Formats: sequence, structure tokens, C-alpha cells
Amino acid sequence: MRTEQRINDIKSFLYSYHFSNGLRTTISVVVPSLIFAAIGQLGLGIAMSMGALCTALSDVPGTIIHKRNGLIISTILIFITALGTGLLLPYPTPMAFWILGCCFVYAMMLVYGNRGGNIGTGCLLIMVSILGETHLSPKMTVVYAGMVLLGSIWYSLLALILWQIRPYLNVQQALGDCILQTARYLELRANFYTPGVDVAANYKAVLAQQVIVNEKQENVRELLLKRRSAQQGTTSINKSMVLIFLDMVDLQEQIMASQTDYNALQRDFRQDDILGKFHALITEFVEELKNIGLAVAAGQRSLPKTNLKYEMEKVKKAIADITLKLPTLAERTRTIPLTNILQNLQDMAQRIYNLHRLTRLERLKDATIDPKLELSKFTTRQKYDFETFRDNLTFKSHIFRHAIRVSLATVTGYLLGITLHLDRVYWILLTIVVILKPGFGLTRSRSIQRLIGTVLGALFAAGLLYITHNNTIIFITMLLCILGAYSFMSFQYTLSVFFVTPFIIFLLHFLHPADLYNATQRVLDTFIGGGIAFFANMLLWPSWEHNTLPGFMQKMLLSNRKYLELVLKVYAGESNTVTDFKLARKTTYVDTANMMAAFQRMLSEPKSKQKNASKVYHFVVLNHTLTSHIAALAAYSMHHGVQFPRPEYQEITNYLLAYMDQLYLMIDPRTREQAQLQAPINAFDTLDEHLHNLVHLRQLEINEGKGATPTRDEMLETKQVHDQLQAMLSLVKDMGKALS
Repeated sequence: MRTEQRINDIKSFLYSYHFSNGLRTTISVVVPSLIFAAIGQLGLGIAMSMGALCTALSDVPGTIIHKRNGLIISTILIFITALGTGLLLPYPTPMAFWILGCCFVYAMMLVYGNRGGNIGTGCLLIMVSILGETHLSPKMTVVYAGMVLLGSIWYSLLALILWQIRPYLNVQQALGDCILQTARYLELRANFYTPGVDVAANYKAVLAQQVIVNEKQENVRELLLKRRSAQQGTTSINKSMVLIFLDMVDLQEQIMASQTDYNALQRDFRQDDILGKFHALITEFVEELKNIGLAVAAGQRSLPKTNLKYEMEKVKKAIADITLKLPTLAERTRTIPLTNILQNLQDMAQRIYNLHRLTRLERLKDATIDPKLELSKFTTRQKYDFETFRDNLTFKSHIFRHAIRVSLATVTGYLLGITLHLDRVYWILLTIVVILKPGFGLTRSRSIQRLIGTVLGALFAAGLLYITHNNTIIFITMLLCILGAYSFMSFQYTLSVFFVTPFIIFLLHFLHPADLYNATQRVLDTFIGGGIAFFANMLLWPSWEHNTLPGFMQKMLLSNRKYLELVLKVYAGESNTVTDFKLARKTTYVDTANMMAAFQRMLSEPKSKQKNASKVYHFVVLNHTLTSHIAALAAYSMHHGVQFPRPEYQEITNYLLAYMDQLYLMIDPRTREQAQLQAPINAFDTLDEHLHNLVHLRQLEINEGKGATPTRDEMLETKQVHDQLQAMLSLVKDMGKALS
């Protein structure tokens, strides 16, 4: 089992965007240097390779229009930066102002999202690399900048040609990754059924994984749903990926819909082995999802490996055996949560079989995308206008403060290097540019990761150079290091730095042999740059997450309120459009993930800045649990319909919504005093009485030997809705206590 898991992990990496991107970047960087080295002009080849590398950094997945425009803008800015930096190289004072301006403008490009931020990083990297040149005449500067431009054009053409050859590759990889992360989420939720599990600790892992799943879903939305062909389903592969993604999001809701009182489950069924059976069953679901994810990423078909229906029948029989041991109907109602969980798993199994089917294009003839679903509404539009830039030129903007920090820190590193006559000032600046992030927590973690990776990488490089002087072995190792560095750059930063360090040391070994000196200098400069970045983020207008948490909490609560309102409309006899419902669900998941991500960032900040951490976390857990109960009602109405609506449902809904409005006021200290929590309502008393009568009537029917009857159906539906609403009421009250 462990060997199979390792094989799947390797497959997942080889099929991933990270590896294909690393391979593409490696080819674009290595080829120019090899060609020019063969004709005795390695310096020009390295300049061209740097242009390709910096352009590759700005090339993030997206539609072909965004990709093309991003590459064009990146190419122009990289050339201008290279030319300006080279011309000012002999003049330290003007250069300091040039660095200040470049760092500010390029750091501010984060206002244009991930693509803009990466373009800025690529420009800063080319600036820093040219600062490593000691003697560049104006003529050589023009030649050098021209080679950088040629490298940018070379990478852009390579990337666009590869996109034309395999236009769906990035989408398939992102969708496959999304499915694999959803499988991991389900695997963590399966742990709730492990006997004796620490429920609170597992919740932390579940919430952290939900942040990752949401991030992957957003990536797929941006890559897939912005394609006009995807929205129209004009090709089989487009239609397949859209349908798979829509099913995946629905599956995520069904996973959340399995929410129950796990502490009560552990207490009530501790003596039975039913929880272990559920855990084993859900693990089979996880393996099926992993197989689908790998197949989608590789562009292959997937087939079921386990008969899920047979496995569920075994669990169903185990539940029936437990039920038979209970003497009265009232006691047997304790097994209803188990039956509901199994029913939800049956619905999930059907969806998983459908996902297998959708990977086979010939099976798509009868499949259609719901015409009522307006897919274009599920993507976010990034504005690329000057107003966006101008509106962020204020200290209220954390990106503006970040840009100032980057500018001042980089100039400080440059002046320090000039003053101390350090050989490789650009290594200090490179460390500052790469490590400094808008938030303190990310900068701190990046600093630690970079230091660890640099030290280990330097030791590895020094060790290899000590063991062998065979240039062929060193060169092959350098190529592998390049591939590793670019493949791990976006998701395993420590590993990426570990590979980058030997690559640079081996490169310097060929250019300027001084192996031990290069290794120690690299480590020293990394420590200096990391120290400057750390203190800049600590002292220069720091952005502490506790200041942003109330806003995130309010957005999370509002989106959950909207989701609750739309779901419970159905139980009041009203109807929703598919688009409105799924938009509300998406917004809820996004806002919850954003809130959790902000909370995680706060935990990496100094203890003195972690305000009310336990209360905030408790509030987030309660909100997530509330979302799960809403999802349970949504899934029930979607698959079974509401056959027996009750007037109490509307009264309870209104109470819950009003209560959440007061919670919203309590979050903000400025409106806290205005909040007045609602008094208890009597609707539950009426509903309890009705449910008690149904149980009594059903007991009489059982005594008369009757099987399935309308009374039984109404009792099961009323019990399901009653329990979910009761749980929601308890949760919103606990949220009020957490805020008080």
C-alpha cells in the first residue's frame, strides 16, 4: 500500500503543472547557453538565458489572450529594465535611485494579481542579475540588453508554440490537481470515523486543507471557465473538463454534507466496529478519486477499481444489525445519522462513477452542460487599468506599504554591499527581492526556508566539488538542479532553493573557479539579505493580520447567511435559480478559505500580534460546521426534494438570519454595542411535538406490520431537517458566545 502510494505521488508530480513548467523553463534556459558556449560566447548565452528565465517567471497559467499579453508586457519591461540598469551601472548614486524606482513600481504590480506580481518579480530579477556585472560599456550594455530581449522572445515563442500543440495541458493538470486535493480533503474527513480520534485536532487539518481545495478550484475556474469554448462546450474535451469540474464542486458540497456530531458518534458507537467500517469505506472513495485525478492530469481514461456499491451494502447491513439490537423506535432513531451518512455516500458514489465516465470522451454524446448555469458569472475579472494602480497609492493599501518596504530594503542592501565592497552584492539583493512578501508571516517562513535550502544546497555543492573534478558529472548534476529548482519553485520552496544554490555554485565553478569561496559567499549573502528582509517587514509599516481579520470574518458570515437563506427557501416552498444557488455556495467556500488563510498567516506572526487567536479559531470552526449543515440540507433537497414543508421552517429560518445579522454587528468593535441577540423562539417546541407524534404513529404502523408509508417518509424528512436546524441554532448561539 505504501509503495503504491509512493508510485502515485511520483505520477502526480510528473503529470503536474509544476514539472511540465520546470521542464519548459529548463529547456528555455539551458539551450541558449549551450549554443553560445559552443561558439565561444558563453557570456552572451547566459544573458539570453536570463531573459528567458525572467520571462518564464511571469508566465502563469491562464487564457491564451492573458498569456500572450502578459508575455509581451513582460518582454518589453524586462528589456527596458536591463538597458537602464546596464547604462547606470558605473554610477552608484543614480543607480540607487533607479533601484528605488524599479522596486517600487514592480512591487506595486501586485495590484494586478498573480500575473502582474510575477511580471514585476521577473523585472526585478533581471535588474539584480545585471548588478552582478562589474564592467559593462554602453556598447556592451546595448548588446547585453539585446540578448536579454532575444531570450524573452525565445521563451515567449516556445511557450506559445507549446500551448498551440497542447492547449488543454494546463487545464488538465490544474483539474487533476484539484481532484487530488479534494481526495485529500475527503481523506482527512474520514479520520473523524477513526475510533478515539481527536476531533478538534482533525478539524484544524480539515480547515487547512479546505483552503488548498478552494485555491485549486479558483485556479480551474480561471483556466477553464474563462474559455469561450468551455462555456459553450464546443469540443468534447472542453465539455468533459467543464462537466468534471462542475461534478467536483458538487462532490465537495456532498463531502461537507456528511457533517454530523462526531463526538456523539464516538460516544454512541464506541463499542461497535461501525465507525471503522465507515472509515474503510470512505478510504475506498478516496482511492477512486485519486485514480480519477491522476487520469485527468495525464489526459487518460479512468476505470473504477473498487465496487463501491458492494462495499456500501456491507456497511448498510452492519447498520441494520445495530438497529435490530435496539428495542424501541425511539432508541433506533439514534442510528438515523448513520443512515444519513450512508445515503450521502451513496450519492457520492454515483457522482464518482459519473466522473469515471466523463474521462471517456466517447461517453459524452448524451452529456450536456446545464443551459441555465451561467458559467461566465463564476469567474473573477482582473482589471489592468491605471486607476487600479493609482487607487492603491495610499498607506491604507498593504501593497503600497509592501512596495515601499521592498524599495528601501533593496537600496539598503545595495548601499551596504557597495560600502563593504562585497563581491556579489546581487546575491544580497536577490535574497531580499525573493523573500520580501506583503505579509510578515510569509516573509518569515520564506526567510527560514531560504536559509535552510541555501545552507543544505551549499553543503551538497561543496561536497560534490570535493569528491569529483569531472566536469561532465558536475554539468549533468547542474542540469538536474535546474530542473529541480524550477519544478519545485511554486510549491516546495525549500527544495527549490536547495537546487538553485548548487546550480549557481556549479555555474560559477565553470565561470570563475573558486568553489569553497563561492559556497561560503552564497551562504553569507543569503543571511545578510534574509536579515534585511526580515527587519524591513518587522519595522517598516508592517501589515499585521489581526487588523484584517474582522473584515474577513464579516465577509465569511455574510456569505454563509446568503447561502443559508437560498437553501432554506426551498424548504419554505420557494425556488432558486441554479446559478444563484451555486454562486452563493462558491462565495461561501471562497470567503471561508480566505478567512482561514488569513488566520494561518496570523499564527506565523509574533505572539504579541496574535490577538484573540483561540476565539477567532473557535469562530471559524463553528462557521465551517454551520456551512456543512447548510450543505447537508442543500444536498437533501437536491437529491430527494422537499415533500413535507412545514411552516416552522420559515420561522426558524427568519430567526437564524436575524441572529446572524446581530453577529455581524458584534464582529466590528464600532458596531458591537448596537448588537442585540434574539430571544429564544417557540417554533422548535411545535416542531418537536410534531416529530414526536410522527414517531408515535410510525411505531403503531410497525406494530401493525406496515412497511414504507407516507408517515415513515415524513418522519425521516422531518427528523433530518429538524436535526440540521437544531444544530444550526446551537452553532449560531455558540458563535455569539465566541464573540462575547
